[in-house]
Amino acid sequence: MSDGTTWSKNTRWLRSGGALLAACALNASGQASQVSDGNANVAPACELAPSDRQWIARGLDAWRYASANITKFKPSRSVKGVFFDTNCTVIVDDALGTGVATEVGDTRRHGDTVPLPDGTKVPVAPLSFARASGATLYFAMSTPSVWRRSGVTNPGLGLETMMVAVLIHESSHLAQADTYGRRIERLAVRNRLPESFNDDSLQERFEGNQAFSASVRAETKLLLSAAEARETATARRLIRRAIDMMRSRSRHYFVGRDAYYREAEDVWLTMEGSAQWAAFHWIVDPRGGAFTRQVAIPNFAKRSKWWSQNEGLALFLALERIDGQRLRDSVFGRGDLTIGQLIERGLSTPSKIAKPLPDAGRPASVGAR
Repeated sequence: MSDGTTWSKNTRWLRSGGALLAACALNASGQASQVSDGNANVAPACELAPSDRQWIARGLDAWRYASANITKFKPSRSVKGVFFDTNCTVIVDDALGTGVATEVGDTRRHGDTVPLPDGTKVPVAPLSFARASGATLYFAMSTPSVWRRSGVTNPGLGLETMMVAVLIHESSHLAQADTYGRRIERLAVRNRLPESFNDDSLQERFEGNQAFSASVRAETKLLLSAAEARETATARRLIRRAIDMMRSRSRHYFVGRDAYYREAEDVWLTMEGSAQWAAFHWIVDPRGGAFTRQVAIPNFAKRSKWWSQNEGLALFLALERIDGQRLRDSVFGRGDLTIGQLIERGLSTPSKIAKPLPDAGRPASVGAR
């Protein structure tokens, strides 16, 4: 394996030098490289725009709230937060701590690239990622001014709210680096997969197959319908139909040199779906984004062009509809069950309905915040 990580289109997991990196790089590309001194080219007297500082404070508050109340993520060690605009980098040593979020940490000037805690550096671009590198856990994200300058927007939720959801998505993966992340790494080594193997490799492999693509879309639609079904029996019936379609697709296409996708798809859907689930629930939480599900579904749940995110979230919302009791402990804790296994258990065991987290009383016509 090489020591470099190549940044690519949208939110994805990347393998880098034996580590797994959760990354989102929109409308930008570059290459992470080693630097001899994390403080190289750093000078004092650097200030972020007030709106960016306000967003960082909001993002940290949201991250801490989601970790405590949605994912129940308790890191084994402190997590650094790194935020940057075109000129400045803000370092928060204990981003999940209980400090006041408005005190956003040490501000340093950077050059064309941003030095990171593990000695790598990234380009100034609309990107967001979380990484477990040895003893270091950190999260890095560019500020809204960088994203806005590159034309990124979300009219339904507002750019800043969407970016908080992205932050929560990526940081949720910190809870999975030692569980599902290790499993993907073992799978990649066992099958001698290239460094470019990531959560969207399956889509890149099969997207040109019309029958395969149509099945994924139909499965996702059934699962989202199940999540919103009024009757439990209806929800279960729709989920079974979707799962039967997924099994049929797997049996037909995941054979020969593609057989490893049977495991890979399940693990990627678990990782991406659970991270989307965490972000979605912050969006609809009254103390979070405070949007209705009617706004969040089209502007977040269906917005991504990537199968792993759309079908992954649909699976978790469907699971939550019939049996969400094991969800948090499994996917943000022990990492012992995949979404496929959790769905199977939910369908095979008559269980109490796990009601979705309370929806905000926000009208469905609400636009950007």
